[in-house]
Amino acid sequence: MKVQDPVCGRSLDSEAAAAQMTNGRRDMFFCSDQCRGAFEAEPGRYVAIDPDEPPFTASKHFAAPKFGSAGSGGAEYEPGPPNRKG
Repeated sequence: MKVQDPVCGRSLDSEAAAAQMTNGRRDMFFCSDQCRGAFEAEPGRYVAIDPDEPPFTASKHFAAPKFGSAGSGGAEYEPGPPNRKG
């Protein structure tokens, strides 16, 4: 299976990875022991806290970027989700 080293971005085959570890619920594969060491030293630098969670919080009237996320791209000026009653 093709995977990507989270430190250097190199694409590699998971079976040929020089190092591997599990971070929470994800398996991480590395091209070298140096990349694994860099990841272990600062894991938050290389992976998002929860990739399934959007980088903004939507409320009734607007959306706002979450603390620490990149720029919102104007999402805070977009209308909120429609109010549905039912």
